[in-house]
Amino acid sequence: GAASVRCVYRRDEASMPGSAREVANARDEGVEFLFNRQPLALLGDDNGVHTVRMVSTTAAASTAASGTAGRGVAAAVPGSETELPADVVIIAFGFQPDAPAWLSTHGIALETNGRIRVAKPKCRSSRCNTDAEALPFQTTHPRVFAGGDGVRGADLVVTAAYEGREAGKAIATLLG
Repeated sequence: GAASVRCVYRRDEASMPGSAREVANARDEGVEFLFNRQPLALLGDDNGVHTVRMVSTTAAASTAASGTAGRGVAAAVPGSETELPADVVIIAFGFQPDAPAWLSTHGIALETNGRIRVAKPKCRSSRCNTDAEALPFQTTHPRVFAGGDGVRGADLVVTAAYEGREAGKAIATLLG
């Protein structure tokens, strides 16, 4: 299994969608939450990802165009970039796909609808990751996994939680 798990979120804890119970359960299992931080890039080499570059954020006023439903917009704090060591990354983002450029930079394929392409259990569709050796929820980058809204679109939180758990099992398999 993983020696440590960190969840990076661009807003503060009070603005995080999802339930306080889920966060409490994750903390009970040893997950560390890093609030008010926005990932900017994944850094890696031929051996895979090794670092997540991120910037600190602060709340800015929300606008109708931002689609943040009163939660405010996370604005980057100039000069606050930091790096977090990582060897596996699970990406989770909101309902409307707005995939960051670094996904394609790191060989992570998207579907035509903008969602992340992943290998699915017993997948028989051409829309799946075609690598027969791929693990469930593994993207086209072998050390990056994705699930939930970023893969399937808007759905229930329990579906995203299930996919996260299944991706976690696949990551445990990958890590040995």
